[in-house]
Amino acid sequence: MAPFELANPAGLYALLALLPLILLYLIRPRPKPMNIPSLMFFTRSHGSRRLTSFLRQITHDWLFLIQLILLAALALTFSEPFSTYQHDITASNTVIVLDVSASMQAKEGSSTRFAIGVAAAKKALGSKNSLILAKDTPYLALQDVTGEDVIRYLNALSPKDTASRIGEAIILAGEALGEGRVIVISDFINTGGQDPDIAKAVLETKGLVVDFINVAGDAKRNIGIVGLDAGADQTIAYIKNYNDRQEQITLQAGSTQERLVLSPLGTETYTFKTPPGITQLTIATGDDLAADDRIFLSAPKDGKARVLLIGNNESAFLRNALIASGELDLRITAPPIVPDDEFDVYILNQLDLDEVLPGTFEDILERVDAGATAIVTLQPDSPRINYQGLLPVTLGEKTDGGFINVEQLNRFTKNIDFGKSNDIITAEPRGDQTIIATVAGQPVITLKKQGAGKIIYYGIPEDADFKFSPHYPIFWTELMKYVTEQQDVRNLNLKTGETLLLDREQTIKTPTRTLARAVLTLDEAGIYQLEDRTLAVNLVNELESNINPSQKIGVKSTDYELKPVKETRKFPWEIWLIALALFLLLFEIFFIKYRGDL
Repeated sequence: MAPFELANPAGLYALLALLPLILLYLIRPRPKPMNIPSLMFFTRSHGSRRLTSFLRQITHDWLFLIQLILLAALALTFSEPFSTYQHDITASNTVIVLDVSASMQAKEGSSTRFAIGVAAAKKALGSKNSLILAKDTPYLALQDVTGEDVIRYLNALSPKDTASRIGEAIILAGEALGEGRVIVISDFINTGGQDPDIAKAVLETKGLVVDFINVAGDAKRNIGIVGLDAGADQTIAYIKNYNDRQEQITLQAGSTQERLVLSPLGTETYTFKTPPGITQLTIATGDDLAADDRIFLSAPKDGKARVLLIGNNESAFLRNALIASGELDLRITAPPIVPDDEFDVYILNQLDLDEVLPGTFEDILERVDAGATAIVTLQPDSPRINYQGLLPVTLGEKTDGGFINVEQLNRFTKNIDFGKSNDIITAEPRGDQTIIATVAGQPVITLKKQGAGKIIYYGIPEDADFKFSPHYPIFWTELMKYVTEQQDVRNLNLKTGETLLLDREQTIKTPTRTLARAVLTLDEAGIYQLEDRTLAVNLVNELESNINPSQKIGVKSTDYELKPVKETRKFPWEIWLIALALFLLLFEIFFIKYRGDL
């Protein structure tokens, strides 16, 4: 520590406050001297002996010394004394930002970038450490722990199959660190978010030290599947060649194989019919990144839902809406003919009661109890028809209508504008059921569970405006998918990094473990088995598959050396002088009491 310095030398004038104390001490009353002949020889003093006697008297007056030092300490605080010293700003804490994205799985000789990064992280640990994982969503894994804790965590860590937001991970490190060093270990293939160099500059403006360790080696060879467009009928896979020479590969989709020729730095597509269930697509390349050589495709297993439209004068709008979906096995029949085949959905629309055979409604109800769905649409004479338990509401009289309001937002009502109905028939729900839509407080769409199946009341009159809306066929398509529990193939194929949100907690079997979650971040590629569906999650990221960064950032992991970074800091003495004065004040009170003057 450097010698004392004064930030405010003019503050030394405060020491003049000591003069009154000294003057008061000098002029204070003293005992009157008396001449005693036998002692005169010993008590006479001249010249220097008098000064010696004066100093001896001062040094023996403890109360005066205490007050003198107390006032001197307070006076010196006005001069703001300080000392300077060298402080290692990297010694207090170390934050490791470790890239765990898919590109870190790239081969580097006999190792991988991730393994090299883990080794570099272990060498950079300090006495107090934090660990942030840089992936699609940065994650603070450890905070203010020992090096042994970090090593144990790193030994169990594996790279993820996500993109990387390195810059955002660096910003997170700055928020978690008050003072210290941030060490970023990555191949610096940033596929989203803040630029790493800009994030580094932001942290350095806060006085933090940021070091970049680059684990990427020389040019790598890679061919990967970078896109997947899954449809109900056909699927398109996109394969990109990242090499500067022509490549020939074999793509296997299920049991079929296809040879593709890829131009240098070019992309080719492969189109095939979407098969039901799970299909695996692989390319045998033997390149430096295996994470993008395999993807999965998930599609509904059961094919098209079987729908029976029963009506003697069925609505052309309803018929066309069901046909337009292209995902239904639709059959139309007019009573008295009703097939005995089993269907997933029975729709009753514009029936002529004179043509309906006895037992028809009862047969359909049995199918509903077994797991089918019955949809009863409103017709003018519906209040006079005995549906034998297929109608979940009690119908009343016709009344004025209004705008159709959605009471429950779900798959088949989301983003649907039902418009307005001039008049409706009042309805009173029977039993527990869900009110989907209403007009002026009267239910017009309800859903009721019946046995293992469902019964739906569709009470929007035929003369309402809804049938002219482009939302009309969308509503019926999504309703059919909902009641048959069919999943849209697009909703079964997701990308890594996305978040799965469920309406309730489910048991989810991921590619590596089984969890009970209602919210899950998809950071592993593969198959996710849910209670009601099977998801395929894939990397398919063109930027992340480009394992040759356009520019080299940071220092190579083999050349990096951890060095202390010191800065000159001030050590102020004011607080210590005040503390000394306070201590002397208390000691003075104690001394006076001890001497018997208090």
